[in-house]
Amino acid sequence: MTASAIISLGSRYRGDDAVGPHILDSLRAQRLSLPCCIENGGDMPQLLEDWKDRRVTLLDAVMSAEHPPGTVLRLNGLTEEVPPSLCKTSSHGLNLGEALGLARILDRLPRQLSVYAVCGCKFDIGAPLSETVRAAADRITQELLTQLAMEEGGSSCMSNR
Repeated sequence: MTASAIISLGSRYRGDDAVGPHILDSLRAQRLSLPCCIENGGDMPQLLEDWKDRRVTLLDAVMSAEHPPGTVLRLNGLTEEVPPSLCKTSSHGLNLGEALGLARILDRLPRQLSVYAVCGCKFDIGAPLSETVRAAADRITQELLTQLAMEEGGSSCMSNR
């Protein structure tokens, strides 16, 4: 069985950029058993190592002129192109689209990549997570908890036997 991982990108000290770490903290507070959780502050070479050969759920904050803050964009990172409008700036050195391109060249892609990109508006050092992004993070947390319960055959699953 392929190992799973939930990976957050972003700095917990830069406002809405902290959405990924915030979701990981929420998941850890609500579940005793989680797949591997990795908090990556923007080290893209390390990301390529962390996700290789895994089934990955990736959590990141993005800036978008097309979507209001708090919008959650869900992408299959292996089959859908990351929209160029979401890749104009990054606190990570490489943006997600560039990291995926490099991973393809280096044969470092994950087996599966579900991306949750949350549109943010405040990325200042020391700023708190905005309320709209916090609400989006709470929705994602609940969605991931439901998915994890279903994968484990928990109470969200039903058998007709």
